[in-house]
Amino acid sequence: MPSFTLRHFVLLFLMAVGTVVAPAKTWAASPEVNLGYFNKLAMNGYDVMTYWQGGDPQKGDPEITAQHNGATWVFQSEENRQAFLSDPAKYAPQYGGYCAYAASQNAVADVDPFAWRIWDEKLYLNYSPQVRRIWASDIDANIEKANEFWPDLLKK
Repeated sequence: MPSFTLRHFVLLFLMAVGTVVAPAKTWAASPEVNLGYFNKLAMNGYDVMTYWQGGDPQKGDPEITAQHNGATWVFQSEENRQAFLSDPAKYAPQYGGYCAYAASQNAVADVDPFAWRIWDEKLYLNYSPQVRRIWASDIDANIEKANEFWPDLLKK
């Protein structure tokens, strides 16, 4: 039986989720901020500041919101809301909250709020924990590739 390599895993993964991780052309209408499928909120309603406070991400309170970059962001507290608004470029996830690995492949994909990493003082999200592991195998190279494609991949 042939050995199963990372290349095989990536190919199988991309084939399996082809309807989610689509070429950029099919996502031309994607907003600059990932609004998820169900609630149309940035970060799928998770408080982005909880990523910066350690522990697991937490859902925000729908009564505590802010508008930024054309999206509604939800927070657990007024303190978190104010901290975010003090420097949204610092706290908002990279690539509009779309999957960082997909961006490195010139594509966009939704994310699992629990598949994340702060790297060089920036928040990155991924489609799943498995994809996060692939992305993390060479974070700097994947960021460099994603930066080449972003934000133009949303305009194709």
